[in-house]
Amino acid sequence: MDNKFLRKFYFWALFFFFFLASSNLSFGEIIAQPGTFDHFQIEAPDKLLVGKDHKIILYAVDIFGNKVNMPKDFVRELRLSTTGNAQINPSIVKSDEINSSGLSINIRNEKSEEVVISLYENNRPSPVLEKRIKFIADALNALFIKHPDSVKAGKEFMVQLFGVDKYGNLACDYDPKEINVFFKGDLTPEIKEFQFSPFNCTVDIKLYTEKIGNFYLEAALLNKNIYGKSRTIEVLNGDIAYFIVNAPQEAVVDESFDLTIIALDKFNNFVKDFASKKEKIIVEAKGKGKIFPYELLSQAFSDGKANITLRYNIPEDIKIIVKLAGNTNIMGESGIVKIQPQKVKRFEIFAPDTIIAGQRFKVKIVAYNQLDKIMSSYNLYGKNVILKTTGTGTLSPNIIPPSAFNQGVAIVDLTYDRAEKFDIIATTEQEDIPSKYIHVEEKKKKVKTKHKKDAKGRSVLLELKNITQIESKNECKVILNIPNIDKAGRYFPKTIKDKKTMTVLIEISPAINKTEGPINFESEFIKEIFVKEEKEKVLVKIVLKNPLRYHLTKQKDELIVTFRRA
Repeated sequence: MDNKFLRKFYFWALFFFFFLASSNLSFGEIIAQPGTFDHFQIEAPDKLLVGKDHKIILYAVDIFGNKVNMPKDFVRELRLSTTGNAQINPSIVKSDEINSSGLSINIRNEKSEEVVISLYENNRPSPVLEKRIKFIADALNALFIKHPDSVKAGKEFMVQLFGVDKYGNLACDYDPKEINVFFKGDLTPEIKEFQFSPFNCTVDIKLYTEKIGNFYLEAALLNKNIYGKSRTIEVLNGDIAYFIVNAPQEAVVDESFDLTIIALDKFNNFVKDFASKKEKIIVEAKGKGKIFPYELLSQAFSDGKANITLRYNIPEDIKIIVKLAGNTNIMGESGIVKIQPQKVKRFEIFAPDTIIAGQRFKVKIVAYNQLDKIMSSYNLYGKNVILKTTGTGTLSPNIIPPSAFNQGVAIVDLTYDRAEKFDIIATTEQEDIPSKYIHVEEKKKKVKTKHKKDAKGRSVLLELKNITQIESKNECKVILNIPNIDKAGRYFPKTIKDKKTMTVLIEISPAINKTEGPINFESEFIKEIFVKEEKEKVLVKIVLKNPLRYHLTKQKDELIVTFRRA
């Protein structure tokens, strides 16, 4: 009985004990406080949009990452910095400004890139915290076209097209199939390829053209107000392939005629940069005679075209061939040029207004050829000139032989036996040639410079007709074309030096200057060339860029000045 009672007692005692214990747990609460400060933490999205202000939060946390207030009695200076183009504000803060709610920091970037935010403490060299954030591009705003400034005709070239936001960042939110490309300018290239690269969101366009000129591209997205425009692209000529040679159908022996040479590439474009190539060009004639000049330099070309003056010395039908000295397969040929013999077209007669019957007076007769130029070779191709008068008297002599002409001009002494007015008419033996009678006032005689005479006592006046230049890497030749210099005339070279420059002065006499226009050569040796005429003397002044060795040689109809590097 007692045992049974005791068992019941213990049972109920334990029941009430657990009841009371469970009642106490349901009515009590335990609060866990954060630990002490251990480190800092930045909360921010992994990706932010460019061009906008964003807030990031700087927290102080314990070892388990619980947010804490920084101790007020322990103040530290904190410095924030970023890589790339991002701007952060404020960049310096005090640690006591950070509480459990964190400290708000402003960050902004207009460039699409990944940046690293670093937190430094008390001027320590190493950061105590780093956070990586990626800035992503804004919405598509325009199309940008990347391209070379110039390309060669006949060669494929690439242009790149890509979308950008309003800050110039690469934007990929467009469909490349919706892009339309337009060409404007002198030409329209052929599109060889049109490929989209998803790796860098660019459209690669391969273009090709055989025509030279300038053009630009425009690109637009269908049904959207988004477009782009390139800068001007210049298509340059290719390498020279051949020449076109344009010559007149007729020319006259020993008289200048014009020749046009055009340098073309294989696509028939003018080789506009040919002058910069410093090539030598050979000029030949299909015939038995000699053509002059026989070569020129590519510097004579402008925009792929050269205009030169030639002469040929015998009457026959010829063709003119132009070749590149370095590659004679590059050439061109003119049509047939008929070189006609010199023919006199007319005479001009200069005589004084008043003479005395029976006394000598001087008359100047000038012969003009079929080109209406002074017939300088009348002594070679002319006929006896018959002088007639409109008066009743006798003119003596009345026949002037061709040998009396020098450079197309004859100065003769005549007499007339009647005291009357009359004109003089000049013609040839076989036909009447128009002549123009010109009265000239008599002037006091001037003392003339004495110059060389030929075997018959006639004046020999030379002509400087042309100056050409031939240049190689180590040598430069200046050729003075002076017909008959090997037979008559004098020349004297003189060297003038100063500290940095050197000038070669060549005096030629008796001579006159027949060169036309300024003499301009692009040369590695010669700075400039001047020609001056003084009282039956011609002075040729050659100014060098640097002092050089030189020598002067005489050949038939030519003086050649050769300069060589030391």
